[in-house]
Amino acid sequence: MKSPVFVLAVALAATVMSCGNKAENTPSNTASNRPATTSSPAANTSGASSSSTSDANAPITVTGKWERVGKEGDWKATVDMVGMDGSLWSVEADGSLYKTDPATGNFTQVGEKGSFTKLKHLEAMDHLLWTVEGDTLYKSDPSSGKWERSGEGGGWGKTVAMAGLNGILYSIEPDGSLWKTDKSGNDTLVDKGDFKGCTDLAGMDGKLWTIENGNLYWTDPANLKWAQIGKEGEFNNISVMISGSGFLWMLDNSGTMYRVDPNGTSTVVGDRGSYGQTTVLTTLNGKLWTVEGGSLYKTS
Repeated sequence: MKSPVFVLAVALAATVMSCGNKAENTPSNTASNRPATTSSPAANTSGASSSSTSDANAPITVTGKWERVGKEGDWKATVDMVGMDGSLWSVEADGSLYKTDPATGNFTQVGEKGSFTKLKHLEAMDHLLWTVEGDTLYKSDPSSGKWERSGEGGGWGKTVAMAGLNGILYSIEPDGSLWKTDKSGNDTLVDKGDFKGCTDLAGMDGKLWTIENGNLYWTDPANLKWAQIGKEGEFNNISVMISGSGFLWMLDNSGTMYRVDPNGTSTVVGDRGSYGQTTVLTTLNGKLWTVEGGSLYKTS
């Protein structure tokens, strides 16, 4: 529940790696029928679009057109994915990291196989991949393969959501505490308890956006001013929220995608229920990218 009281203090931790192993690499880029609508696990978007990477936040114009990228079923083992520096970065169930060319669907294993086996959260921020693995935070430079633990290690096991904003990594714990971590691994308790019930966190336009107990809020992390957006309980059925190009992109439990502006006005993207098989959602190069039924799609 939100309340006008806010606090301050310290604590957090970290470590990272590199990885890979996928099905055969086929540079196909074919349109095909979107998988039939069915109920599915909520899309994994722990790091989607809340990064400060410019191409991840390029303007998105939704026309309703979509296209499959790469070979059907090549992403069936993908558990999380983010867009950064012109590429898609994905982690497989075996903990391997891949880099995908969005133009062709060609993918390449990055680093050692299985290095992210304990992955819980993935975020792209300032050309680095930030991951929570087990109870530790890591940062990895995918271009060089170098990685390091952020902070002293430990303390991240209870993290329910994290997002990058203006070079700072923000995270929320089950007790409603909000933490911030800088790129050197220094962490600070920003607020204790006022984000309890948070299920989704995104960074956009200098603000943190949260869904708490079915309600949408924005919070200015600089002064902790906040406001509720939309009606009470309006976002109760949302399973996923990411940010990109000045909008929030949400999926509800029925597989319907929404574009939500900063005032809380929602617009349905595509047909209702047409994202029922979506398991991963991110943005890159002005498009939405999804993994549905094990295949990669882009929506413009």
